[in-house]
Amino acid sequence: MNDGDMFCIDAEVLKSPPVTSPIPLVADHHELIKTRDRCRVYKLVLQPGQSAAVSYPFFYLSIVLKGSTIKTEIGSKGHSISWEKATEIGDVEWKSPSVGITFTNTGETVYEQFISEWR
Repeated sequence: MNDGDMFCIDAEVLKSPPVTSPIPLVADHHELIKTRDRCRVYKLVLQPGQSAAVSYPFFYLSIVLKGSTIKTEIGSKGHSISWEKATEIGDVEWKSPSVGITFTNTGETVYEQFISEWR
């Protein structure tokens, strides 16, 4: 026991995702922080102006810990789409596998996100 804050996330996964990854994700600005039998949790941290190019070869739950404005770009130069979204602590989304995404923190504060991969 200590005086620090505790942050709990509870999710019910009704069946195994159809696409999983046998190996942990290795990507810039991502840190594997927890591994369990059927779940891995990564922490993504982007300082203002920082970008991370990544592919997620698995279904995952995205949980925002510290919000900022995030620009998401999919595709390659000349053939891409992008959008910006202001995020807040507690924003949660279930996401599908994706390839060739670049996240850029265009806000003025640090952005932190948990990425929970189920297997």
